[in-house]
Amino acid sequence: MIPLLLALTFLYMAVLLFIAAGLHRLKPAAAASERPFISVLVAARNESAHIAPLLDALSRQDYPGDRYEILLIDDASGDDTVAQVLTWRRAHPAAPLRLLHSTGREQVISPKKHALAQGIAAAQGEILLFTDADCQPLPAWISTMADFFAPEIGMVIGYSPYELPRPRRLGERLLALESLSLAALAAATTGWGRPATCTGRNLGYRKAVWREVDGFTRIAHFISGDDDLFLKQVLERTRWRVAYALHAQAIVPTRLLTSGRAFFRQRLRHASKGFHYGLKMTSLLATAWLFNLLLAAGAISSLGHSPLDLRPWLAWLGKSAVELLLLSRFARAMQRTQTLTVFPLAEFLHVFYVILFGALGPLTRIRWKENAAPVAAAGA
Repeated sequence: MIPLLLALTFLYMAVLLFIAAGLHRLKPAAAASERPFISVLVAARNESAHIAPLLDALSRQDYPGDRYEILLIDDASGDDTVAQVLTWRRAHPAAPLRLLHSTGREQVISPKKHALAQGIAAAQGEILLFTDADCQPLPAWISTMADFFAPEIGMVIGYSPYELPRPRRLGERLLALESLSLAALAAATTGWGRPATCTGRNLGYRKAVWREVDGFTRIAHFISGDDDLFLKQVLERTRWRVAYALHAQAIVPTRLLTSGRAFFRQRLRHASKGFHYGLKMTSLLATAWLFNLLLAAGAISSLGHSPLDLRPWLAWLGKSAVELLLLSRFARAMQRTQTLTVFPLAEFLHVFYVILFGALGPLTRIRWKENAAPVAAAGA
């Protein structure tokens, strides 16, 4: 076991160092001379507690008010989300807000993608930006994201940290670090032209891209995937390039998860798509899972040796060093270095986290919010 662990450690370190170099390949935004018309889309279901702060944030954007619209698609909310939106609109009559109502959610596997598709069909902008109801984009979000849409760029990925309210408890700070690590991986791999992931809380693409891949048609049987699986379609079926908005003003803070159960369900939902990213990505994920499994097994087994077998712990240290290098570079660029304060504890826990969710995710049948029946993520 130890020889295989050491081999995988060197492989992991080499691959991650290569990936981290992608951060230096990312191109900065170039302020455009003309401001394209932009549609901001939000699909909301039972978000009455969050919708007004979101609309406040979108109305405070520094982008010209006549050059963007906000499309709020109500996904058959059972609370007073719609009433909250109407109240807000009466108080802000000049805001470029349009309220749409999704229909037919009971006939589809993925209600969110279904709602977004209806919003996209109604959108007037050729550039579409997406966020969620529990987010609050920074004032320069639209303008900064727009600057990344050079002529050859079809999609722009952004960072959406868990920091509403500011993380204070240990669990909240660990969650914030996890979101930073996923964003760092997305940014670095984007630098090499093959972004590994993205989030629908902070994402943009051209309407022409949507048309070219035929929308969500090919991923309609997945309960989620309006972000990462759509990205996969763009990479495989178009020649558009993808950019990462490596700029602190392009950040979209989102609310912390309200419970351990919500965290567990969300991570299972994310992990459930692991076998559907294509052979290369699935193989990479499987190798990473095996590496973490051997690392944990080797470290635990070493405790029974006298003297202590240091090799698993040195492997763990090497893994930690290259991960910290990647995270610190990204955190500095996004002005989030304070997120790294819990890195030592997170680094220990992360190995077991990967083992647990990597094993359970592909085997789990999950629900999307209030869906009555569990739906297999692979669908069909």
